Amino acid sequence: MKYQILLCDIDDTLFDFHKGESIALKNTFEAFGIPATDEVWAAYHTANSEQWRKLERGETTPQKLRVDRFREFLKLMNLERDADAMSETAIDQLGQQRWPLPFCEELCRLVSEKMPIWLVTNGIARVQHSRMEGSFLAPYIAGMVISEELGVSKPHPAMVLEALAQAGVDDLSRAVFLGDSQTSDIAAANNAGVDSILFTGGKDIPEGHKATYAVKTLEEAMEIILQA
Repeated sequence: MKYQILLCDIDDTLFDFHKGESIALKNTFEAFGIPATDEVWAAYHTANSEQWRKLERGETTPQKLRVDRFREFLKLMNLERDADAMSETAIDQLGQQRWPLPFCEELCRLVSEKMPIWLVTNGIARVQHSRMEGSFLAPYIAGMVISEELGVSKPHPAMVLEALAQAGVDDLSRAVFLGDSQTSDIAAANNAGVDSILFTGGKDIPEGHKATYAVKTLEEAMEIILQA
C-alpha cells in the first residue's frame, strides 16, 4: 500500500464539532443565566474565532485560549460573569459531545485494519481525552497528539512529526494527513512534508487549495488512504 499511517484531525473531520459545541455552549450559557440569543451566539463566535486564529499564529496558548474567549465574549456583551468558571463548565460540557460525521466509524474501522490511525489535534487536552475515552472510535485509534500537551499547535510541523515518531514511522512519503482546515491541518502536513487530504464535508472544493488531494466525503478519503 502507498500509505503506512493515517494522521487525522478530529473536529469537523471525524466529529461534528459545531453540533457538539452548540449543545455544550447552550448548556453553559443557561448555567450562567445568559439567554442563547442570536446576539450572544454572534459575540461568542467572534471572540472564539479570534482566539483560535491567535493560536494558529503562535500568539496565545491553549490554556489562555479557553478562558480568554469567554473573557472577550463577556466584554463584547457587557456582562459580568466569571470567565474562568464559564470556561470550566464549557470544557466539561464539550467533553461529553460525540457526534460522528457520516461514514466516520466505517472509515476508522476499515482503515485501522490496514494501518494505525493517529489523531493530531489543536483541541483542549481535557476535552479530547474525555471525548475519545468514551467514544465508539477508541478501539480504532492507535494514539493521539494534542497541541496543549506538546507545546506547539498546528500548523507547526512538530505536531505531525511527533505523531510519526511515536508511531515509529520515519518515511514521510508513507504518511497522509486527513483534515478539514487549510490553515491548520493542510498547512501542518505541508510544513512537515507529508501528503494531505482536504475534507470539505460536502462543500465545493476550494480553488487553489494546497492539499495533495481534496474530497467532499469521507468515503472518497478512504479510497485515497487505502490505495495500493
